[in-house]
Amino acid sequence: MRTFILLLLMQLVSLPFSYARQPEHSTYLVAHDLKSLDYVRQIDYAQFDYIYLMAAPNWKEYDFSKSGEEIIRDLVTNHAFRKDQGVDVIRELIAQARACQTKVLLSFAGEGFRERVEDPALRAKFVDFMVAFIDKYDFDGIEVDWETAVTLPLHEVFVKDIREKLNVLESRKNRKMYLTTALHSWQRYSKELAEKVSRSLDWINIMTYDMGGGIWGNVPTHNTPLDRIITDLKAWEMFDKSKLCIGLANYGFFYKGIKPGQKIEGKLDKYGRYIGYNEAMAVFSSDWKEVKDPQAKVSYFINEKQQEFITLETKETIRTKAEWVKENGFRGAFWWEFSYDEILPDSKDGKIRHHLIDEIKW
Repeated sequence: MRTFILLLLMQLVSLPFSYARQPEHSTYLVAHDLKSLDYVRQIDYAQFDYIYLMAAPNWKEYDFSKSGEEIIRDLVTNHAFRKDQGVDVIRELIAQARACQTKVLLSFAGEGFRERVEDPALRAKFVDFMVAFIDKYDFDGIEVDWETAVTLPLHEVFVKDIREKLNVLESRKNRKMYLTTALHSWQRYSKELAEKVSRSLDWINIMTYDMGGGIWGNVPTHNTPLDRIITDLKAWEMFDKSKLCIGLANYGFFYKGIKPGQKIEGKLDKYGRYIGYNEAMAVFSSDWKEVKDPQAKVSYFINEKQQEFITLETKETIRTKAEWVKENGFRGAFWWEFSYDEILPDSKDGKIRHHLIDEIKW
């Protein structure tokens, strides 16, 4: 009997890390939506492992021409978040989340990174500012939203510098400080670079949305096609799956005057725009028909009378993606963005529910 138990334990230990746990569930949350204590207290934090809060202070290019001490004074010490009833709304969010064992990471958006990251001296000041800011408000770490303007080798150097500073903060606080990043699914790593960046990052959020024409391309297609996601992720096989989270979208794109797959001259912003899930539900009527794509595992919603269509997830397609994430052993999934499908409670004491987000039941 002891031998059997020992063999069983050895088999369990030998299982890949990604299969030994439930997938994690996270969301991005834009801070300008957080205007009241009531709203913050109505969030159901228990359904998320992590929240990436987009609440970093606005900085100007000239800010980082100052000394390090002046930067910390102006952007950290003198900074204050919105208050409601005399209470700091963001501090309350962090406290509410922590009571539910949910971690809150501060997300730094990728616009304007290049000038502050390419130059080593500016990068050092920028990293010091980032770490000082999360220390002041007691965030659980940093999320770097890395956009297209800068290269992956530079990204690796940047997150390595952040990780070194976070390690110092970890020692002082005596608790884990997380470092994650968001990258587009079409990014391509060498094996060597993947190994380097994996040493600094806890995981990567792969933005598996905005995969159709959006408003910047010239061919309108599905926003979140699973077949395309699977194809793109083949280029990420040098990463352990425990390092990869898959992006889910509760928004889509609305187009008028063109058809799915129709190539146009110029950009699609002439014909289309972003549309959140709740707004799409308000648009739909009996004139709209769902057309399922069995290959992409998502749908188009088409109004032939008005020559309009929308690419959007449904409860069914989200369940399909959630099953795929779990079956394939990825670390988890995350949402862009918390508010797009929210259902506000009828009472002050109720909790915010979601049309799509609530479909994740790992």
